[in-house]
Amino acid sequence: MKKTTLLLLTLALFSGIISCTGQKEESDDKFRKGWELVWEDDFNKGLNENEWSKILKGEQFMNRYASTHDALYLSQDGNLVLRALPNSVPNDKMPFLTGGITREGMKSGKVSRIEVRVRVNPAEGATHYLSLLPVDQSKNNISIDFMEHYGMDEFVYQSVTSEYTTTLGLAENPPSSSLIGVNPVEYRIYGVEKYPDSLVFFMDDMRTRKYPRVLTDLSGQFPFDEQDFDLFLGIRLNKDADPEQLPADMLIDWVRVYEPKVDEEE
Repeated sequence: MKKTTLLLLTLALFSGIISCTGQKEESDDKFRKGWELVWEDDFNKGLNENEWSKILKGEQFMNRYASTHDALYLSQDGNLVLRALPNSVPNDKMPFLTGGITREGMKSGKVSRIEVRVRVNPAEGATHYLSLLPVDQSKNNISIDFMEHYGMDEFVYQSVTSEYTTTLGLAENPPSSSLIGVNPVEYRIYGVEKYPDSLVFFMDDMRTRKYPRVLTDLSGQFPFDEQDFDLFLGIRLNKDADPEQLPADMLIDWVRVYEPKVDEEE
């Protein structure tokens, strides 16, 4: 008889639950020179659905298995834990269920900085992501991915996507992606700053790369300051992910958004 590989969502709350590698930071420095904290969420009271929305199922790779099921959104030790699980619902066509959240991110024409302190429990076939996507959903070839972790890799990607990097095939001029060696099961702070002429990426307050606006007659090279972006945090799964390798988890300690500090000389 074929072995059943789907796990019950209720059992998932008690089995395979988040490993204890890394601890939530109890006191950390919110100060960033030249920046003022606009808002933060430390998830100490769980997910505030007045501020965040759960990502809904859609046709994109990111949300094709998205679900609002409570088993995918846990509160543990002051972390919000997002999960990716096999689907145990009888006769449901979706083989997996994934958790993710979204809210307002960056405004067009405004300098800003976003940071997320997070760690992951990886699994083959799972991708953990911290991304900014245009509010205008017709712009589906534009993204700012300030952390993507694939499978069991011991590194993460930080990258941008646009018409220039995809349709025109100019992903290397300037380089649109970089790879950063990291132990993803440990807490890290991933961040990005947006300026009119560049995006600057960080890990643990260390600058990792810069993607500049360049002089070119070709369209779509730097669309990132011309529109509003929403923030998306979550997990996506490949179609061929092995249910026995799940769950995969993302543990979010906090999210912070900054704007440039105004001089107080006036």
